[in-house]
Amino acid sequence: MKGLDIMTHEAMEDYLDMTLIDAYEVLTSNKDPWPNSFAPKRKIKFIDQLISYFQEREEYERCAELLKIKNTVTNELDNRKL
Repeated sequence: MKGLDIMTHEAMEDYLDMTLIDAYEVLTSNKDPWPNSFAPKRKIKFIDQLISYFQEREEYERCAELLKIKNTVTNELDNRKL
């Protein structure tokens, strides 16, 4: 395929890193970052994936912030069930 740039594995990993860090920044902002279509269980799954990502990189402060957000979402889910 002449003329097309093929993204290297390293470039793809860099892009993924930037995307996940941006997602973290949005989630930890003071605004409500969630699209209306994100159900609480989907939010929790997404947060868990971000926590796993940052655990692998030993960025435990970010994990702690994400855990606070996860607990808030979990509490909201529990309150809906009542």
